[in-house]
Amino acid sequence: MTRPALAYVVNALNPGGTEKLVVEMARVFAREYDLSVICLDDPGTWGRMLRAEGIPVHCLWRQPGMDLTMPGKLARLFRATRARIVHAHQCTPWFYSALSRLRYRKPRLLLEEHGRFYPEVVNRKRAFVNRTLIRKLTHRFVAVSEDVRTRLERYEGLSAPQIRVIYNGVSPPSPLDAARRAALRAELGFAENDFVVGTVGRFDPIKNLPMLVRALGAVSAETPALRGLLVGDGPEFPAVRSQVDANGLKDRVRLTGFREDARQLAQCMDLFVLPSFSEGTSMALLEAMAAGVPVIVTAVGGNPEIVVANESGWVVPSDDTAALQLAITEAIRDPAERLRRAEAGRHRFQESFGIERMMDHYRHLYLDLLARKH
Repeated sequence: MTRPALAYVVNALNPGGTEKLVVEMARVFAREYDLSVICLDDPGTWGRMLRAEGIPVHCLWRQPGMDLTMPGKLARLFRATRARIVHAHQCTPWFYSALSRLRYRKPRLLLEEHGRFYPEVVNRKRAFVNRTLIRKLTHRFVAVSEDVRTRLERYEGLSAPQIRVIYNGVSPPSPLDAARRAALRAELGFAENDFVVGTVGRFDPIKNLPMLVRALGAVSAETPALRGLLVGDGPEFPAVRSQVDANGLKDRVRLTGFREDARQLAQCMDLFVLPSFSEGTSMALLEAMAAGVPVIVTAVGGNPEIVVANESGWVVPSDDTAALQLAITEAIRDPAERLRRAEAGRHRFQESFGIERMMDHYRHLYLDLLARKH
């Protein structure tokens, strides 16, 4: 029996939260569909990895600015692969995928918006085009948080009632036993009694890593055992490294660069911090909660929907270094409260953010799209 064809359209597949989710979904649904991944820009590290696993990855090498060759190229690929469903991850892939349906109408189109730019500005022309054309070429709309749903309505011209919220999910990381955790911490240069505060993710301006560095510098003056662990890479890496040096933290903060074992390194932390200006549903945050690591997040995007303030973690105002410093200090000084919130976070993850739950939502959504009449 011929399986229906499913196409994922993404900007690229270099390491990042959205890209990681696309990779995980591709691996699962390649067992059920003739799945292919289409990158507008370049296949990236993870695109080459998917190809090695037998999942087709195509690349269109989009040109800067508005590249109006994209709809035609996508339409030809959808026709060649006999795509029945097109799942566009984020708004730019959605825009071009929708326009491709003017040339090849057969696929059912789904938008999944993972996160938003910061800061955002109203673009009335774009919202008008989306509302009068792009929306009408699309069959389903998904946001990964209530906050993203609100922003799609405000900035993209969509209607909130037609947008479904499906929170991201992750598979729990394999737990580290005490011996392996101690060995990894030692490899990173941490002593047994060091208190390690860290984060995992792309070094991008939207992540506001400078706030975390400033807070670490302030707390370190009162806590000699404080150490930092920043796992990831990206355009802001040199600037963050310079700031670490400028704050006198060169011997206290370890910057690892990109690591394939980031999920294990997160478990070496005593406290996970997500200081972003904006978030959808952070995969790194969910993985930390699943591993039982206590968390601090900024009150932006989907963060407050995941972390319940004063229950499953600490929630602080965006770009408020003093508030973050206070939360870190409280977590260090109150081990019992830290453990309580970590356990509450693990329970919240198990209840609402497991990967099977998320995959089931999309599985039913795909089946619904296949059942729809033109």
